[in-house]
Amino acid sequence: MKNKFNLSNITKLGFGCWGLGGDSYGKLNHQRAIQLIKFAIKKKINFFDTSNIYGDGKSEIRIGKALEDLNRQKLFIASKIGMIPHKPTQWKTPQNFNISYLKKSFFESLRRLNTNYIDLIQLHSPPIELIKHKSKMKKILTLLKILKADGHVRYFGVSVKSPKDALMVIKNYKEFKFIQLNFNLMDQRAIDYDIFNLAQEKNIKIISRTPLAFGFLSGKVKFKKKDDHRKKWSRKQINIWQNGKSIFNNCINRKNININLIALLFSVFHKSVIATIPGMMSEKEIVQNSNFLKIKKLNKKEIKNIRLIYKKNNWVVK
Repeated sequence: MKNKFNLSNITKLGFGCWGLGGDSYGKLNHQRAIQLIKFAIKKKINFFDTSNIYGDGKSEIRIGKALEDLNRQKLFIASKIGMIPHKPTQWKTPQNFNISYLKKSFFESLRRLNTNYIDLIQLHSPPIELIKHKSKMKKILTLLKILKADGHVRYFGVSVKSPKDALMVIKNYKEFKFIQLNFNLMDQRAIDYDIFNLAQEKNIKIISRTPLAFGFLSGKVKFKKKDDHRKKWSRKQINIWQNGKSIFNNCINRKNININLIALLFSVFHKSVIATIPGMMSEKEIVQNSNFLKIKKLNKKEIKNIRLIYKKNNWVVK
């Protein structure tokens, strides 16, 4: 493989491409999605994270179409395998981690992405029972190693369903060099479980997803569209998240900084985090989010205060 993309060049702000499939945060047509990808690249974003199930493959197709006019080797493309396409609004998430299906799914993603290699392939929310099953995981790792040896993939990792699952991955499978997990102001389980420090010790890169808590840390979320996956959450849970913005709004004492920027700064505060991947559905959102790259990092005192606020509040309906 001739690709010379260095991991140190990955932008701290990545692009979470779930929304580009047009079935999770509202409809988005083909050309509009391609425009957003190209605009993000103009804003120096070079990391795009997608999956075979986003828009039942549409997200990958749209990234692949955009790649026709771009320098592939200047971009870091990540995708996922293991999920079976389903409606984002349903709770049940059908999966298939059989070797034959994973292999078939991988090459279908490769075709849709219009490329001959994927920088990072991730197991998509594997159940903890599978992670604990070392003989099955060994077979999956054998497949991933073959794909890497053949030049079809550069790195492999796991996008865990729960941050706690990351502990099992880190402690038992040194082959996975990337772990993607939920982490934001209202979901700090990764710190609670000491995942960041452990990942740093093992030289594992963390990708933090949902940095804006499904948009709730950006502003009041309105569900006007039928195809919005957030509708499946209970009203009590939604109310908790809606209130999160005001609770954290003044968590640090700085002028001219809003909760959106604070949330993004927090999502990458630890050295083990290589990038954060908010979903972005407009040029305005891309510009707003990219502004956090120009702001001074959070200091220890600010992080401590954020932690205190988090611990004083309940963020999940029990």
